[in-house]
Amino acid sequence: MRNHFDNLTVKASRAVRHWWLHMLCGILCVAAGIAVFIFPMESYMTMGLLFGILMLLVGTTQLVVASSSGNYLTMRGYVIVGGILDVILGVFLCVNPYVSMVLMPVLLGIWMLYHSFIIMAFGGDLETFRIDGSGWTVAGGALLMLLSIFVLVNPMSAGVATVVVLAGVGLILFGMLLCALSFKLKNIHRAIDDDI
Repeated sequence: MRNHFDNLTVKASRAVRHWWLHMLCGILCVAAGIAVFIFPMESYMTMGLLFGILMLLVGTTQLVVASSSGNYLTMRGYVIVGGILDVILGVFLCVNPYVSMVLMPVLLGIWMLYHSFIIMAFGGDLETFRIDGSGWTVAGGALLMLLSIFVLVNPMSAGVATVVVLAGVGLILFGMLLCALSFKLKNIHRAIDDDI
């Protein structure tokens, strides 16, 4: 049994060596969320392009991490699907940055909802490896899920101001969660390197 666990941790180290990519995407998401609050009206007009670029970066990061991880952390299949959808949606938003005011809240809500499930699943993986903070990770994912449901409940009635506020809060929360997850991945990476 110990040999099997040792083999699992060696293979899992491949999943966590790219922890810095999550940190980079998290910092960019927080910066984009702050920019949305600083320039609210300009932000709505450029939000499609901003989200497109962020989704491309996050999707590419997910694909890099998932392709190097094996099936050891964060439900690899779901992360790959999420990464592919992020890249497709990112390209769509970059090509069509001025999507309608009706479509933007729906896209934002679905994007946050999917990522909230991935973050909560990652919290479960942290618990499996007995890494501190798994409860906070799950709670952050649940908060992101509630925010996304709020956006999706009635997207047609959400005005420009509501969409801008939700976008800013969602980007900052998602960025902070990515930064926190990157520190957890760094700790796992360091612990595995110490054990090997």
